[in-house]
Amino acid sequence: MLNTIMRKLLLLDANVIIDLHTLGLFDKISKSYDLYVTPEVLKESDRFPFEGSYHPISIKDKVKVVQDVSIDTTNTIRKEAEEAGLAIEEGEATSIAYITQAIDEDVLFCTCDKAAIRLVSFMNLEEKSISVEKALRNVGYHQRNLYPRHFEKVFQECIKEGKTLRILHKKLT
Repeated sequence: MLNTIMRKLLLLDANVIIDLHTLGLFDKISKSYDLYVTPEVLKESDRFPFEGSYHPISIKDKVKVVQDVSIDTTNTIRKEAEEAGLAIEEGEATSIAYITQAIDEDVLFCTCDKAAIRLVSFMNLEEKSISVEKALRNVGYHQRNLYPRHFEKVFQECIKEGKTLRILHKKLT
């Protein structure tokens, strides 16, 4: 009973959704977390590769689509990415904008995109992010059939790189 009350909130990136479908792990995540996506991520994650062809993804009934991401905040995220010299997609920009706005919510941004992870760290938001491997381990999944980009080790390397970018490019006053 306590687990249903204290469910963690995950804001997923499109690559994570696609990969979890490809690996057959999306249902495991959706049963253990309350899942959020931005409209841009929902649009970007429309199909996944499996056995040589693409299959449609339909997750509207398993995720909450967040609508309250401000354009100004998203533009600020794009400027931060430019300052850091990072290229990020629209879904990642709106997702990072959402976690900067979601002060009261215990939501974690789950991504495996290296530029997005670096940007989160560059913006000093690494506490609001989580690797795919760690999210799965938190729900009891310990198999090693994940892609290298999902590993906690890769995630932490990107966090360190983002901190280095912050030191190099931010005006620390």
